[in-house]
Amino acid sequence: MPRKSTLPPIIVKRHYIVHDEEDHNGTWKLAYADFVTAMMTFFLVMWLMNITTTEQRKGIADYFNPVAVSQSESGADGMLAGRSVDKTGALTTPNAAGDQASPVASPPVVASVGDSDRQPAGRKDPMPHPPGGRAPSEPVDLLQAPPAQNAAATAAANAGPTATRAELEALLDHQSAELNERVALESLERDLRARIAESPELNALSGSVVIQQVPEGLRVQLTDQARFSMFKVGSAHMNEPGRRLMRMVASALAPVPNGISIAGHTDGLGYAAEAKYGNWELSSDRANAARREIIAGGIPAKRIVRVEGRADLDHFAADTPLDPSNRRISITLLRKTPG
Repeated sequence: MPRKSTLPPIIVKRHYIVHDEEDHNGTWKLAYADFVTAMMTFFLVMWLMNITTTEQRKGIADYFNPVAVSQSESGADGMLAGRSVDKTGALTTPNAAGDQASPVASPPVVASVGDSDRQPAGRKDPMPHPPGGRAPSEPVDLLQAPPAQNAAATAAANAGPTATRAELEALLDHQSAELNERVALESLERDLRARIAESPELNALSGSVVIQQVPEGLRVQLTDQARFSMFKVGSAHMNEPGRRLMRMVASALAPVPNGISIAGHTDGLGYAAEAKYGNWELSSDRANAARREIIAGGIPAKRIVRVEGRADLDHFAADTPLDPSNRRISITLLRKTPG
């Protein structure tokens, strides 16, 4: 008979896997729900902060005050309702003064904050208000001023916000006007420099033209140089190059309605002590000569509001009184339009 073959035993190992996480499938949902709730609360608080006033936020804070246990202001609902005449007094809430009625747990409302006949929740008026009288729950201010003073104070308080708004509008208009004026002056300065650069004759005299932004407005100073002078020595008669330079400035200033101030200046070279004509007269005459040329260049005479001679008081080169640049004509386009 055939011999039986010996087969190795078959061993079956069974692994039982215990899924512990089955019991925790909903944990992340709870965490996510808490997160969403917190975010919703956060954005709700931000929204309330944005749409409510300071008084309304104070009312909301008082509503959720954990110290508030009663709607009533005190155990005594008499004339002072538990408060004293002192400014601090017996407070019903940390945010209320002794002369104010501020229920600690009144529900917030979206209405405007002010005097209202609405009583706090749970309070009832036991008797009707007498004609022209005061509600029983309304606080009485023992330090109240006379009715005439109260009316004046109320009128001043009501006019306060209006006056403040008017002042703000006036300030904004003033700042806007200053900004527009500064932009116009800067544009005029660029136009002047461009006119000088375009003219071959005047371009050679560009060193004699000094343009500055000063508190009074835009100042154009036409100065003498070592090889150029608008006037003869000691004379108020303007030469031809000086006229062309003066009329170029006038043509640039003509489109602007602002007033114009003209000042004449001399150097430190003085006249004899016994002379009846000096730097004061010379600077005044040269300023008048400049005025005539500016009017001839197209500037209306009514726009020139001031013509003065400064003699040798305001040197352009302060350290060198005899420097040619001290002999000059200053033309200032004023910031304010003449009325």
